[in-house]
Amino acid sequence: MPVHSQTITIGNRSVGEIEIDGSAVRGEGGPIRPQLVVPLKLQLNPTPVDAQLAVCQVSARLSADQNASPHAAVCQPVSLSLMDGFHARSIPHGPNDHTVQLRFFLSPAEVEDLERKRHAAGGEVFTLYCGIDLIVAGLKTFNSLSPGKAPEPTPWEINFGMFSQVMPFWTTRVHPVWMQIEQSTWVRTVLPGLGYDRVRLLELTFPPPLPDNGRAARQFDKARQALDGRRYGDCIQECRGLLNMWEQQFKSTKARRVADIVAGDRRWPDGDIRRQFLDVLWKEVGDIANAPHHPEGDIDAELFDERDARLVLILTAALSEYAEPQISGSGVRQLLDADGRAVSW
Repeated sequence: MPVHSQTITIGNRSVGEIEIDGSAVRGEGGPIRPQLVVPLKLQLNPTPVDAQLAVCQVSARLSADQNASPHAAVCQPVSLSLMDGFHARSIPHGPNDHTVQLRFFLSPAEVEDLERKRHAAGGEVFTLYCGIDLIVAGLKTFNSLSPGKAPEPTPWEINFGMFSQVMPFWTTRVHPVWMQIEQSTWVRTVLPGLGYDRVRLLELTFPPPLPDNGRAARQFDKARQALDGRRYGDCIQECRGLLNMWEQQFKSTKARRVADIVAGDRRWPDGDIRRQFLDVLWKEVGDIANAPHHPEGDIDAELFDERDARLVLILTAALSEYAEPQISGSGVRQLLDADGRAVSW
């Protein structure tokens, strides 16, 4: 069953419950403002009119941890005031239900993180947890019209409508509630609403600080800042600097290219298609990255636009991530020299 509930207690007294139906969870907002919408049902047990209770505020955090601890939250928490109309209140003649829509706003990175967690979980159900904090208060209501009963005198006339004295309880408690979402529901009603079927976040590792070129991360930042500043030729030029750093680190030459060194490091067999692929890609990215320095070439550097610069930056980051030497069992980067001997990085 995708429906899970928890009891609302004040002190040691049960006064109602909360409930989440995982099949009703949905995505909204698209890729611009993605939000995971979680319907939360609040139910308060019946009470006499003169002992009325109301949920005045709901705060919720979404977590991958069953204790819904704040450090394991997957996004920013949400908070809703329910004092307008006091719809989540108790009534004398039976339980009273009120459903609120918890809207967890997600960044693209948080959407991607949720997807990683879902894939890592496996199985047919994806489980998240909602930590819920409630403010429950006693209500003393005035200007209420009851048949055969005159309203209690107040300084405010009946035309002001109903109003209440709100008396929050100090000891309201509710345990985290499970939120189980079937994989089919997630794919059908959550991901499209989040825009995940149209936009994906591609994560690439920033170039690591190279021993002989500690400026690698700063160089990457310079390229990214040039892209943000719409200086597309400068962005591509800075990418050339990054490739040069790798070539200096590897001590590559025309006879012993970066692809040859990586092939030795990964122990690729002779004729492995990956060596040729890396060699061609490295050369082509390097050639286009050289264009801003050589306007007399075949490519006019002034014609570079945002798409060109973004592509070169992404490819440069991907090549940097791909070329980084392996981590040995001892945690030391290993690189093979020209004779196939391992040397520490």
